Amino acid sequence: MGLVIDVGRCTECKRCMIACSLVKSGGVRMSSSRIEIRPNWPETPEIRVCRFEDCAGHPCIESCPVAAISDSDGVVLIDGKACIGCGACVGVCPYQAIKIVSGIALKCDLCGGDPACVKECVTGALQSREVAE
Repeated sequence: MGLVIDVGRCTECKRCMIACSLVKSGGVRMSSSRIEIRPNWPETPEIRVCRFEDCAGHPCIESCPVAAISDSDGVVLIDGKACIGCGACVGVCPYQAIKIVSGIALKCDLCGGDPACVKECVTGALQSREVAE
């Protein structure tokens, strides 16, 4: 499972960010969203989210000094209880998809296989890898 991203279809509505923050924090808190839409007008926006299968070697896993990051069947997960918030993973992520919020590293975990962002993306800019293939 993964995400297929067609940045050309993104309208920067940020519905994906809102859906993610609702699922992950129980409210609309954009800082808790695991996906970030960065406007780049007049060019296409930048979509920052973990690209799991497209990330060579998963440098975030190796960079974590406390082994709080692991690969679980192709999905890179962060154990928030083990994370010490050092930020080592943030600096090595090639997609700038990891951030520190309240002392804990956060990144997309595909909502356990049912990504909220995909369900809210009305333009089809985000699709599940299973749907797209």
